[in-house]
Amino acid sequence: MGKENLMTNEEIHGFGVQIVCEAMTLGGYEILGANPSLSVTPQIVARKNGRICFVVVRTGIYPNKGTLADDREIRRNLQHAERNNATCYFASVGICNAAATDARDEESMRISVRDGGFYVDFDGLKVMTTVDNLHITNGNLQP
Repeated sequence: MGKENLMTNEEIHGFGVQIVCEAMTLGGYEILGANPSLSVTPQIVARKNGRICFVVVRTGIYPNKGTLADDREIRRNLQHAERNNATCYFASVGICNAAATDARDEESMRISVRDGGFYVDFDGLKVMTTVDNLHITNGNLQP
């Protein structure tokens, strides 16, 4: 396999955005816009039950999942959502080379090949908030 077949970071990120958009659509969200660029945040703007949602997507390659850079990135996204009366979510996606996984080739599981098969690790949207924005409702912690 030559290097020309390896996915770029932008392609990996775009794949993660696509995965999240598809999951959101199946979950009843109306996707208003999606931008797979690494330099744009949030990547997805959607609506569900009349509420605008901003979704920040990060995608990692096995054994990792996507993570936010730091607290500043979290605060910047939360402030942007608040200014727009939107709920801010984080979507962490992990992908793994399917052929390598099936062959139990641990080293190759982290190689992302264009048009290759992937196993996806995505367990839904997580509400982004800060400790000072949490409150207790009916005995449960709520953002």
